[in-house]
Formats: sequence, structure tokens, C-alpha cells
Amino acid sequence: MGKSIIPSWLIWVQCTAFAVLYAVWILPGTVGLRNTALVVGALAALYPIYNFRAKLLQRRAIPIWLIVGLLIWATFHLIFLSQDFAAQFLEFERIWKYVCIGTIFAFGLGLSLVSADSKASASDASKPDACTNKALQSPYWILILLGLSAPLMIYLLKYALTTYGSSWGIRVPTYLQIYFIAQPFYIPKTDYVAFCLPALAIALGRIEILLSSREKLKHQFWKIFFYMTLIVGNLFLFDIQNIKNGIAYSTVMGALFLTDLFTKITLGKWWKKWALAMLVLVFFVVVLYIHLQKNNSWRALVADGKVAVQTEKYQQWKFAGEQGYPINEYGQIVSATNYERVAWFVVGMQLATQTPLGYGLVEDSFKRIAKANWPETSSNLSHSHSGWLDLFLAVGIPGVILVLGSLLLSMSQLKQVQEPWKSMVFWALFANGILWITTEVSAAITFTALIFWVSWAAGLTLLTIDDKIKSFD
Repeated sequence: MGKSIIPSWLIWVQCTAFAVLYAVWILPGTVGLRNTALVVGALAALYPIYNFRAKLLQRRAIPIWLIVGLLIWATFHLIFLSQDFAAQFLEFERIWKYVCIGTIFAFGLGLSLVSADSKASASDASKPDACTNKALQSPYWILILLGLSAPLMIYLLKYALTTYGSSWGIRVPTYLQIYFIAQPFYIPKTDYVAFCLPALAIALGRIEILLSSREKLKHQFWKIFFYMTLIVGNLFLFDIQNIKNGIAYSTVMGALFLTDLFTKITLGKWWKKWALAMLVLVFFVVVLYIHLQKNNSWRALVADGKVAVQTEKYQQWKFAGEQGYPINEYGQIVSATNYERVAWFVVGMQLATQTPLGYGLVEDSFKRIAKANWPETSSNLSHSHSGWLDLFLAVGIPGVILVLGSLLLSMSQLKQVQEPWKSMVFWALFANGILWITTEVSAAITFTALIFWVSWAAGLTLLTIDDKIKSFD
């Protein structure tokens, strides 16, 4: 194929564009900066995509072709299957345009990063540890990690200014304050989950790699400290914002992290690492306990769910709280969040059988189909509270298969991916896969971010170690 080195300055441009994009993606009033970062990243991605174009014809390229298929399917759906062409065309210009640009950006970024350490792979092919250490010290990883950490750091800054700004004598501008209800600079809880949970998951993955390695703990202290800070900070965010999905899925990933780690380290030789792992466990337990104490709705989840599944008998779900809520078996009014999540999911599953090819709207398909079936439903009834179900209602069986197929295939191709990209791909895709189960994230920003992650993973997993070595032949 010839020499396939991506210039380091171009990779720096791509990484900088990502760091800027990820930092401002969920911030209101940053459309110009966000669009600039997207376009710059996509333009910079064209060279690595062109450079590795021959690899697009191999089996490992299937994940990115599935995403291309998704874009083609969305276009086909608009032209031939649209049930509201005007609304779908407006969304096509607003959402799918960004998905397309983000796909190019992310795929090219993945190709550049995975080929960045080709010299190490070529010169140390017989010493995989050397390649791994080289990747772990990659300056690109540091910039990527800062970008992933940016949403949390910005939140902590805003929290400090909102909470203590007046006592410090600081007049805090509105865009640096935290809001818990809809305001011009309000950020929905779902956006925090979509952008902070993957970073928390990646931090867990990096700690697991470091603790299961042969390197002494004292040599890893500052790396582990940073990742622990990232985990603690994101859990703090989820707790302050009272984000149930964030706490629940963080707990799931914490359990997976500990299970995987305890199969790799022995108690006798690595007791310090065991102690650190147990510290992580204790911290998760404490945060979970505090969260459960603040949210009694978890205790009534089963009882409320029994009421919610009876969608014909109890039809309050149609009105999004405007007509009150039913009573559960304990004689108590059901928790709104428990009742609506379960009822809307049940109804959404029923509606999905009516539209196997999708209604066409990423954001409002559930609302439109429900309104067509029950004209009396409230206009506030917008999503099913399950991202995957909302996506199914939007793009149908073909679209969901294309997205999940790309995600799962990328995860299955991790064997020859170097660290830190290997653990990043696994934990980021795992976090996205589960957060979409019960989180209301089928929206412009969060859907674009999902496809960005999947396309990034497709780029990172396209090249094998042999491919990179041959680049220098």
C-alpha cells in the first residue's frame, strides 16, 4: 500500500477539534464554536480516510459501511417512506447533516490515532509491551482525555460559582450558572448522562488496565489519581443533579470493572492494588446509598411498575402528569418517573409493531404516533424514555440493526487494537449501549454523539498491527 504515515500536526488538529467539540457540545449558545470544531475535524479527517482507502474494502471496514448504510437509509426513508415530509426534511437538515459530518470527523480521527504509533509498532513488533507503553504515553491520548474530562470540569466550575460565587464577591454571569429547570442556559440531565457516563466508564477501564499490569503502584499513582478524580467528579455530578440513570449505570459499570479486575490480580502479591480496588467499591456503595436515601421512588419501583403496565386501565400516562397519577398497591400515588417510564415503554413497544420501518423523526416519532392513535394525548408526551425504542420508532428495524451492528462489530474487533484505544473503545461503546436503554437521549446532540462514538470506534478498529507495520515497508 505504500507509506501511510499521517502527519503529526494533522493529528494534533483533529485531537484539538475533538477536545473543543466535546467540551462545548452540550453547552447552550456555543453553536458557532461547535460547528467550527465539527467542520475542521471533518476536513482534517479527509486525508487519513483517503490515505487508508484501500482498507475500506476489507471485512474490518463493515462497521463504518453500516453507518454509511444508516445515512443512505435515512435518505431513502425521507424520500419514499416519509409520513410528514416537511417535518422530516427539517430534521434531516438539522440532525442528519451533523451526523454525516460527525461520522467523517470521528472515522478519520480513529484512523489517525490508531496509526499514530506505527513507528513503535514497526520497530518493536516483537515486543508488544514496548508498543503498549508507547501508546500509554501518547500525547494525543492526553489531549483526548482532557476533551473527555471537559464537560465535568466545566460543570464543577459552574457548580462552584453558582454555589459560592456570591460569598466570594463574584457576579456570576448567567451562562456560568447551573439551572435545575428550563432556562436559556439550562442543560438537560440526559445530556450530562450521554457525555459524562462514557468518560466515567473509560476512567474505570484505564484503572483496570493499570491495576492488572505488572507495573508497581507507585509508578502509576498520578495516572490512577486522575482517573479516580474523574470517576468521583462524575458521580458527584450525577448525585447533585439527581440523575438516576447516571447513578444506576455507573453502578453497573463499577460492578463490571471490579468483576473483571478481581479475575486478573491475586490477593497475596498485589494487596495494595486490591486495597485500591476495594476503595473504589466502597466509594460506589457510599454514593449509591446516599442516592437511594434521597430517592424513595426506587423502593416503590416494582409496585409502581405493576400499575404502569396496565395501560388500558390506568391511562394517566397519556397526559404527562396533567391529570394526576394512579394509586399503587400500597395506597400511595405512584412515582411519576417510575410510572411514566414503564407505561411509555409498554406503549412504545406496542407502537413499534405498527411502524417496523420507522416514522422517520429522531426526536418526535413517539409523540406523533401516539397522537395518531390517541388524539387526546398531551403535547408534552414526546419520548418513550428509552433511547433505543425511540430510535426504533424513528428509523425502524433496518436503522437500529445498522447502528447496533456497527457498535457490536467494532467491539468484537478489539483484539489487535493498542492501548489506550482498546479500553476506550470497549468502555465508551458499552456505556453508550446501556445508557440508551432507559435514557431519553433520542435527540439531535445525543444521537449525533452516539454515531460519533460508533464511527470513532470503527476507525480505531479498522487497522491491524500488521497493517501498520506494512505501512513502513
